[in-house]
Amino acid sequence: MYPELNHFIQMKKDYDKDIAAAHEKWQQLHKQKEWASREYEDLLNSYGVRNSKVTMEHLTETKNQYLAVMEKERAAMEQVDYLKENRDDRLSEYLKTVYSSRDRELDAAKNSMEKKIDQLERLKAEYLMMVQQIQEIHAYRISVEKDTNEAVTSYQQSYEPKEILPLYPELSRLEIPIQDIQYVFQKGELPGHLNKYFQFSDDRRLTSNSIKKP
Repeated sequence: MYPELNHFIQMKKDYDKDIAAAHEKWQQLHKQKEWASREYEDLLNSYGVRNSKVTMEHLTETKNQYLAVMEKERAAMEQVDYLKENRDDRLSEYLKTVYSSRDRELDAAKNSMEKKIDQLERLKAEYLMMVQQIQEIHAYRISVEKDTNEAVTSYQQSYEPKEILPLYPELSRLEIPIQDIQYVFQKGELPGHLNKYFQFSDDRRLTSNSIKKP
């Protein structure tokens, strides 16, 4: 993950944490307000009733407590709204940086990928040149056997042939099956039968200098 995106995600986490804490505080104050409201209403209903022990002083004190809690609840909700608005403003503004950073990362990765494709194409050319050289060597072996056969039989001798196996079965194992390509894409590592050509890091993925030196 590139730094700007990581910063964006961290900012959102921090804001969400603060908003959750502020909302929890509001919920607690909301419960206190509801309780204070019921207490005030109960006292208000009892005030003036015959033999009631509720005094005006008691009623006023309870009302003031209710109003104080209500004010705290209102302030807590304003804090929640402020944090949400601030979060949305900052994240929306920082999205410009995220998008430009994303483009930078994608362009850099694309350039790197294109270089690797060029390298792979060069390796393909080298591969085919080696195939040509192998074919020339194979043709030379056939010519040696043919010339020797002709020379020996011209001397009226029975020739003892040397078997030269067809070349293609040997070359066929050098082809890259689609299954191997799919394996590399899915697993991010070489198939097991090719591991002998490379040295791996602990996570079995290729490192930049992993090709064994001759």
